[in-house]
Amino acid sequence: MQSQIWASTIPLHITHPSSSTPYLIQIPRLSYLPLLLPRLTSFFGPASSFSYEGILLKNLPVGLLCDLYQPSLPWHLTLGNGPLFDIHDTFMNSVKELYARILSPTPQADFIRNGTAKGIMSMSKASSTALWNSICDNDLSTFSKIQTQLLNPATPLKHIPLRIYIPSTPTESSTLGAFKIVQTLVPPATANRETQTLGSALNAVLPALFPSRRDVILAEPVLHGAPVPMRAPVEDLMREVAYADGWVHLCVVMIDV
Repeated sequence: MQSQIWASTIPLHITHPSSSTPYLIQIPRLSYLPLLLPRLTSFFGPASSFSYEGILLKNLPVGLLCDLYQPSLPWHLTLGNGPLFDIHDTFMNSVKELYARILSPTPQADFIRNGTAKGIMSMSKASSTALWNSICDNDLSTFSKIQTQLLNPATPLKHIPLRIYIPSTPTESSTLGAFKIVQTLVPPATANRETQTLGSALNAVLPALFPSRRDVILAEPVLHGAPVPMRAPVEDLMREVAYADGWVHLCVVMIDV
């Protein structure tokens, strides 16, 4: 499963106001749009961020953005370089800043798993660099060696790094892609010491959207472009299908009834 996710790509059709020629590329689902900026700058000239139908895109994994906006493929994106982009969180002005922004959720995920971020904060410079390069190069083999150490500390697992993205009421300036993020502590086992499934977790966190622990009724959980079975153990999701930053980024898709 993990190898299939890392091998999965999303086709992009990128344009810039200064050129009539688009830039076409396949990008890994687990990658990040700002990693394309060096080659896009060479192709179009200076640029700083991306938008989709007028909406500035946040610095989230490409696969997650695709799940959130559910665009037709190839995904048509617009590259921008105006003052407005300078204050948006996709603005990157150095490799160091890009590194910090992309890896910043990783210590948070480590802290939620173990109650401490000691695992990643004490990582050697060589390992930290290897982790960064594995994300840039979409290198699962190198990534897995480091991630295995982070996911198997001496202490028991405390919680699952889970973020749930829920559709919300659009703003007046935007009718597309409005969402809110729900994050709470989800233990790997229930109070009855039963395996915590995705269904039991969603029922506990969002009972209005997930009134059943077993069946999808009003909404469906989506991860990496596919529906996730409600019976799936959340610990298995963390170990097998989490994003490269260590988080299980779960999108909620409403069911038409």
